[in-house]
Amino acid sequence: MVQAETLMRQAGYTATEWLNQAKEAVSDMSISDEAKAQIIAAFIRAAAQDQHTMTIRSLAEEGLLQGVKID
Repeated sequence: MVQAETLMRQAGYTATEWLNQAKEAVSDMSISDEAKAQIIAAFIRAAAQDQHTMTIRSLAEEGLLQGVKID
């Protein structure tokens, strides 16, 4: 199992990568800085949701969610 500290550090690297991708995506757009900020925020939220979904999928594929109750 991956150590909590490793996950913490990786999360920072991942967030930095997402931010750089989002900044690059809006860099050539002729829109206001506020609009760019909103697009960047949406990009990061979407990337985080995808990461969360893939983590759940990975846990499910490994059989680690068996017996987990969600109320």
